[in-house]
Amino acid sequence: MNHSSVKIIDNLAEITSYHDRHVLEKSLLKTINELFPAKDIRLFRVLEQSGNHELSLLAYCVNGVIESSDENPKLVTENKAISEAIFRAIDVGDVELTSSENGRWSVVYPAFDAHGAIFAVLLISTEQVPSNGDQRLIYGILRVYSNYLALIEKTQKDKLTGLYNRETLDNEITKILVRQGAQFEEQISSPSDSRRRSFAVKYWLGVIDIDHFKTINDNFGHLYGDEVIILVARLMTSGLIRDDDLVYRYGGEEFVVVLKAANEEDAMHTFERIRKMVAAHKFPQINQVTISIGFVEIVAQSSPADVIGEADEALYYAKGNGRNQVLSYNKLLQEGKVKSASKVAHGDVELF
Repeated sequence: MNHSSVKIIDNLAEITSYHDRHVLEKSLLKTINELFPAKDIRLFRVLEQSGNHELSLLAYCVNGVIESSDENPKLVTENKAISEAIFRAIDVGDVELTSSENGRWSVVYPAFDAHGAIFAVLLISTEQVPSNGDQRLIYGILRVYSNYLALIEKTQKDKLTGLYNRETLDNEITKILVRQGAQFEEQISSPSDSRRRSFAVKYWLGVIDIDHFKTINDNFGHLYGDEVIILVARLMTSGLIRDDDLVYRYGGEEFVVVLKAANEEDAMHTFERIRKMVAAHKFPQINQVTISIGFVEIVAQSSPADVIGEADEALYYAKGNGRNQVLSYNKLLQEGKVKSASKVAHGDVELF
């Protein structure tokens, strides 16, 4: 298959014009589909869990319609041959082909990160076996995607902890508010479906603060304080939450976790797991470090600042009433223990 250099350059320019990962992935599939029209194209993230590889869907293109998979579902395929081809490609680190009874070919391309590890795979269902030149071109496009993604992530990550930084948080909250608002409008327009809201994906934001951190800095120095921040960050990302949940360093000794849970009880359970893990960890020199957490559902707030403000109000109450605990803003509000976050001013009281 022949491809003009101008078309290829134009497509690569489009791929590298976006800073949002979801849009970048959709642009990648759009480029692949334009150069190599296919019935089905899927991009999967590859994760290593306990020595095994797990896949989650990032984006897909079916008959020219491209979608980003925000819900990050697991690979769903009953085709054993395709599944085996995917995992062979991961194990071998090279393209794998398999044919089906309907005359189509499934071609799997591994994508490598800057360290040479496979972080994604591209699956193309096509009626033509790609030539060596086509395979090299797709590999080249995947390298552009990988390199550009690394550059984007570098600007989005905190240098000390490697977590997402504060600048990326507002965008993520805004996207969730828009998505949840759309779900709410759909529910209003279809009131007969009483199950719609109960089965909708719910997002929760928790603000996490290391207790007595000023004392740690005063007694052991700022370098040791940084080590505590790094250790807490690692504990929070060491399997306590799912890969599609997000952890941010919000500033200083504060973190933010955005996660999905079916209800407040499940969200509380996840945040409690984080709190208990940190409290149980033996830190060098000081033995124990604890954290306080305030959380809220991201559902109908006016802005990211309002979401963070509500979670922060619950955190403020937790810090002032014992520390080392997880509290829900909505529950505190119902119990009359806090006022609406938009109406509260903390003044100059220092509890952190």
